[in-house]
Amino acid sequence: MIEFKNIYFIRNGDILIDDVSFKIKDKENWAVLGPNGSGKSTIFSMLMAYTIASKGSIKAFGIGFGKGNWNHVKSKIGIVSSTMDKFNDVLGKETVYEVVLSGLKNRIGIYEMESDEEKSKTEDFLKEFDFFNYRDKKYGNLSAGEKKKTMILRSLISKPKLLILDEPCSSLDLYQREQILKVLEGIENTNLIYITHDISEICSKITHVLLLKNGRVLKAGRKKDILTDDNLKELYNLDVNISFGRNQRPMIEILQK
Repeated sequence: MIEFKNIYFIRNGDILIDDVSFKIKDKENWAVLGPNGSGKSTIFSMLMAYTIASKGSIKAFGIGFGKGNWNHVKSKIGIVSSTMDKFNDVLGKETVYEVVLSGLKNRIGIYEMESDEEKSKTEDFLKEFDFFNYRDKKYGNLSAGEKKKTMILRSLISKPKLLILDEPCSSLDLYQREQILKVLEGIENTNLIYITHDISEICSKITHVLLLKNGRVLKAGRKKDILTDDNLKELYNLDVNISFGRNQRPMIEILQK
């Protein structure tokens, strides 16, 4: 599905991404976890082909970046990122219904009448995710968590094969965060790449974790094999104790000396 092979990214002589390799297969949901400055944003930018690697190869669905029918590849990928904030002037005037509907048309803004099929699909989708009551609310008047949920639904309505989320719960309060994670838990038939600096956001839907530190892959593999005391100590330079609750969410305790 997604493969990074010996990827480097060099800017102004600084190596920001240093020989990164990993492979994400179908039916796997990955979290990319690392502290601030570890290279997560650059990895996301490369996944979306916003940033071109200085060296190495990246493939999505078997097609190398910049090769083959790339529009076809992009149609299989949904994104949720703060990069969408640049469209707030347009989005702010639209209703939740219109924003989510625009995901079917793969564009920002509604410039033509929706078909009966599109209308029905959008309304059913909002009901499925318990958001129909927000149908007529203006996007610009929503809370941060409601905006994030709207954008996730916008990305999901076209049923992408892969959904990439870049720090989706950043700046959200506890309730809003849990509402977003609840949406992700309910997703079916779409693989996830969830980029975060916060281990508590790694929900039970996540099957694999990649630890990123100083632009390098520290560890990568199945969630419980990677989220260990020793690995997290190496990642954060802190003595920690990691445990898993009944919902398979990791909980981290900082051990004081």
